[in-house]
Amino acid sequence: MNVAFLTETGYQGKWPLNFPNARTEIAWQITLNADHYNIHNYNNVKGYDVVFVIFPKSTVKLNSIGIEMNGVADRDMAIYTSPIIEVLKEHNKKVCNIQEGPSWFFNDYNLDIQFHFYNKLSECDILFAHNYSDVRFYSGLFRSKRVDVIPTLMISPDFACPSHKQNKAIIEGNFARWYGGFQSYIVASTFDCPIYVPSSHCKRNGEEQVPNLHHLPWVNWNQWMLQLSEFKYAVNIMPTVAAGTFSMNCAYWGIPCIGNVNVDTQNTLFPRYSVGDYDIDTAQRMADALLDDAEYKSVSEYAQETLRDSYHLDRRLWLEHMEKIING
Repeated sequence: MNVAFLTETGYQGKWPLNFPNARTEIAWQITLNADHYNIHNYNNVKGYDVVFVIFPKSTVKLNSIGIEMNGVADRDMAIYTSPIIEVLKEHNKKVCNIQEGPSWFFNDYNLDIQFHFYNKLSECDILFAHNYSDVRFYSGLFRSKRVDVIPTLMISPDFACPSHKQNKAIIEGNFARWYGGFQSYIVASTFDCPIYVPSSHCKRNGEEQVPNLHHLPWVNWNQWMLQLSEFKYAVNIMPTVAAGTFSMNCAYWGIPCIGNVNVDTQNTLFPRYSVGDYDIDTAQRMADALLDDAEYKSVSEYAQETLRDSYHLDRRLWLEHMEKIING
């Protein structure tokens, strides 16, 4: 297949196999040998068998209950009112959308943009979602449209295996509703060891004063994986259902992860340690269980074996999955 990807990234061309920041959306492109274009250059994308479009998550000025906040400006939303899908379909065989962020994110856009976004997706030939829970969401909105999962994918360099894990825990994100960092911190405290968290754009003022919480610098993907290899426990009670790379990364190193059952990678790799949204009581009991050495070893080995044997790490099987859907 001759494939192109359109995202908000400015890079144009093919990503090299050894790219040091090969997050899942770049791993997809490398595996498909795709050409990448900035999404605003859609007029130049011609002659492809398949074009994948990832619309950017735009900055919104609503809080979680729909009240406008002062001082927060919308990013340029011109792409949603442009004829992008119409133009791409005129010059290419198939056009597919890939979910970006949680399925509900577009609900925070202005009302007219919500309908523009919906119409753009309705014009696509196939919609790809992160998880089977997301497939049910989009299948309900687009009842006559083909909707399927694009599995999270990892291209792993030959990382040197750490000699031993240090007695410390990592939580996936900062103290914002998006990441649920507060809840993850409370559950991780059960392990009675130092707790670490990456520093992201969601980092809140005052996090440095939280007892026993240490911040990691924001680094590229290869460096992140090496940082992660040192940890013994992981907690990711993140209510935002997205691509699930954190659970996959933990499984690579055999780090038991407590996380959201609606995330495919979490539910596949850590089925006994996947909880429903805001089920902190069960998460606490899971943390207690992981203090048992035999249980810890069982969970760790299962995750590594399942990751190795599944399409999440096998690019050939991932490619077969995608080709079957596109050619079907």
